[in-house]
Amino acid sequence: MGADLFGSLAEATCAALVVSSVSIDILTTKDAIYLPLIVTAMGILASFISQFLAKLGPVNKHNVEDRLKLQLLWSSLILTVILIPTIYVLPAESNVEFAG
Repeated sequence: MGADLFGSLAEATCAALVVSSVSIDILTTKDAIYLPLIVTAMGILASFISQFLAKLGPVNKHNVEDRLKLQLLWSSLILTVILIPTIYVLPAESNVEFAG
């Protein structure tokens, strides 16, 4: 993974955590702060699975763009399917103390 891709992933995760920790709606339901971490973890899993799907069939210089587009579609679909049951993994209650 390139440093710029990892930096973007880390920055997006940190930004989501900061936004979710100061949101008034989320402060009343403290368990929702875990959602950015769950989405990031499941996104890594979905991208890992979709890289294998990109290798199905022949890959040559004429279909690289199509393969990349299909990989993006597959990873989006896989992440959507994975996230539906993982939303229910969030704890019902949490004892996280928020300063402010």
